[in-house]
This record gives sequence, C-alpha cells and structure tokens, in this order.
Amino acid sequence: MAMYTFMNGKFIPDEEASVPIRNKALNYGLGIIEGIRGYWNPDHKQLYVFRLTLHYERLLEACRALAIDIPYTASQLSEITVELIKINNVKRNIYIRPFAFIDQESLRPSLINEQYGLTIALVEPGIYAFNELKTLTSSWLRITTNTIPSQLKTSAGYMNSALAYSDAVRSGADEAILLTREGNLSEASTSNLFVVRGDHILTPQASDDIFPGITRSTVLTLAEDDPSLTWEITTLPKTSLYTADEVFLTGTAIQIVSVVSADFRQVGSGITGPVTAYLQKSYMDIVHGKVPNRFNWLTAVY
Repeated sequence: MAMYTFMNGKFIPDEEASVPIRNKALNYGLGIIEGIRGYWNPDHKQLYVFRLTLHYERLLEACRALAIDIPYTASQLSEITVELIKINNVKRNIYIRPFAFIDQESLRPSLINEQYGLTIALVEPGIYAFNELKTLTSSWLRITTNTIPSQLKTSAGYMNSALAYSDAVRSGADEAILLTREGNLSEASTSNLFVVRGDHILTPQASDDIFPGITRSTVLTLAEDDPSLTWEITTLPKTSLYTADEVFLTGTAIQIVSVVSADFRQVGSGITGPVTAYLQKSYMDIVHGKVPNRFNWLTAVY
C-alpha cells in the first residue's frame, strides 16, 4: 500500500515528497526535527500517540528560537498528524517524523526572512527494538549551547550524534556516551542518560548540554509518583557509569533501554536491573493505554 506524507499544507504520496538538490536544509542542515511514537493496542483496537501536543509545542519553541516561521499551532499540527495516520490506515506501532526547515535555494546559510517548509512523515520503528547495551565514551564532545544549541532538536546537530555513534559501533559497542567540555556526563548519541544507585535515580542537568527529552521528563514523573524511588538532576562525572548499580537510556525512539557495559566495565549485575525493568514496564503500559490515570498523555487516533 502506498504511503502518504504531509508536506507544505498537502497530503501527498511519499514518492512525491522531495526538495531540490540546492535546498538550504539539505545543504546546511537548517531545520528542526521532532520524533513522536504511536502505539497500537490490539485489545482496544486503537492507536495511541504519546504526548503528541507536547512534542509539537517543543517543535514550535525550537522554530521560534531559530526564526523558522511555521503558521500552525501545536493543536493544528496534532490534528494533521492524526489525519495523516488515518489516511495511511496505520494499525501498528509507528514513528512520526515532523521536520520544519528553511525551504530556499541560495548559497548563504541564513535564518533571516527565509521561506519555511514543513513535512510530517511516518517511519517504521522496528530498528529500535534492543536492550542491554554496551557503551563507549566518545572522543567527540557534546555540542554546547553557544555553538549549535544542544537544547534544540536541530538537524545540523545530528552530525555530532553520527560521529560519536559511528565510532562506537566501529569499536564494537552499541552506543556512545558523550561528555561535556568539563569531562562530565552529558547524554548518549540520541538519548538521555540515567544512573541508578540503589533506589536513587540521577540524570545530568540542562547545563551539561543535554537535550531535554520528553521520555526523560516522563521517567522523572514516574519516579516522583513512586514513593520507593528518589531522583536527582545533577552534574555527574564519567566515573558514575562505573560505580552505578544500573544505567539506562531514554528517548522517544529507543524508549527505555538498559546499559550493561560501559567502557568495557560491567554495569551492576550485567543484566537489566530492577529499577530499569520497573520503569520499562510502567512506560510500556502507559503508552499502550493500559493505565487509565495516564490517558491524558495519549491521543487516540480511531
């Protein structure tokens, strides 16, 4: 079945969704992406999209920061996304990729008085089905706020992610961990980082050049709601990975995955720990519509 994409105000077949070879977003990375997931519940015969409006609020905030003028509200973008899913008759887990970009053809990389482009595409999420990762600390440092804004999901910033991830995989690992210029933990190549000591969950703070992930925020809310857990946002040295009882990563694409080896050192017991396993199950129950008091985080498509 042919798939459809939303592009610049229209639903069009995937094969028609393209930009010219001279496009600034293609040449210079002048754009903002988002990542959103929908989860199919066969018992409910329903597709639930997780924290849809919040994702679009974040996209529009980033667009404002880069002067990319998108003439839609978060509510309108949410409605367009639901319609796109219906047009494609999606009744399976799906990944949603919005992309707002500079849609001009000229040599100068500029964000001033430029024409916008907006696409929303559907992507199969199967490649992210993994757990119990081996990580390596990257020689590439995390981008800083005063270079390419690390708090925005810029397409240009993903060169940093690609360099770190590719080196890690070439060295036999599954994922890279990036440090700040001060040598503290920042995040993985495309996901946030958590360290667990007993029942205490720690994660790097915004000033350590992290991207403020929505899954990260969700995990902190789950920890806040559980009286058996405590949490802290703080600066973490690299050695925190080696002394942790558990380490896990979070992100819309990867969801929640455990780390069992860091820089050739076993993390904890060498398998997914109890806190990580608890959060994984809690998260998956919520996104599949099995937790009634979290329905406010879900958008039902059908």
